Amino acid sequence: MSIWLLRHGETLLNAAGRLQGWSDAPLTARGHAQARERGLALADAGVRFDAAFSADGIRHRETARGVLDAMDDRMPAHPDPRWRELCFGAWEGARGRRFGRLLREHGDLLPALESLSAAEVGAEHPDVVVSRSLAALTDAAEASDDGADVLVVTSGLTIMLLLNAIGADLSHLNAGPGHLSISTVRPAGTGSWVVERAVVDAL
Repeated sequence: MSIWLLRHGETLLNAAGRLQGWSDAPLTARGHAQARERGLALADAGVRFDAAFSADGIRHRETARGVLDAMDDRMPAHPDPRWRELCFGAWEGARGRRFGRLLREHGDLLPALESLSAAEVGAEHPDVVVSRSLAALTDAAEASDDGADVLVVTSGLTIMLLLNAIGADLSHLNAGPGHLSISTVRPAGTGSWVVERAVVDAL
């Protein structure tokens, strides 16, 4: 079995160039189309899900529903706050270029996020995101009774931090995950994971 980690579709805040984190916004028309296109592609490839989860934001729930509807699957996607994006604290809703400057200053994602968590009240440390998403990943793997695949819709930084923590090679990335990008992992014994795909656009 594989767990399919999909980033949500484009939102109103994405389109406005704003940081989201725990802030939320609905999908744009383009975001809804992205979810439908991904669901149709998954169905055409013969993918079937035994269980589905999403973060608890409207963007995640709308994306999961759009993917499943396009697959002609009425199964609910269970919302789980452990799949939320990293919280930016006082930077929630700030213009994305502000975070871009922080990235350039620190040269890499992890030190930039660690710096943000130390400086801003309420900003999550990346280790906290890894801890909660790893726990959610373990529970998602146990949700499939017959070993069939599981869908999870979450956010870009959460995906990158989780994949990095379980040993994925992310050197091909020069930006964050695209909307509806795909990563798949499978359990390989207690506490171990095999990364099958790491942030790719095509099946």
